Amino acid sequence: MSSAVSTRTSTGVLELAVEQVLASVRPTALGDPVAGARRAEESLRDALRDAGPIEDNSALQHALACAEAACEHLKYAEIQEARTLLTAARGQLVLAHEGV
Repeated sequence: MSSAVSTRTSTGVLELAVEQVLASVRPTALGDPVAGARRAEESLRDALRDAGPIEDNSALQHALACAEAACEHLKYAEIQEARTLLTAARGQLVLAHEGV
């Protein structure tokens, strides 16, 4: 793991991954939905591993759960379901920044 990744917070790592994956699974961004979903799943799973330990922040824990569930939907190329969960994760990450 690079030092740039290790110095980021769990919230920041997860937030960046959620935004990148949401952008990559937009209908206009997917040439091949199955291949795109697989790439997005791999990227999100890598970010979940890199996020490190989750501090005592319930919003961040909810965001993590949403992102993990989105990975499962991406595994089966269920793009709309994954986008819904990633959008929910993004909302929870906003709350995590506020310390809720």
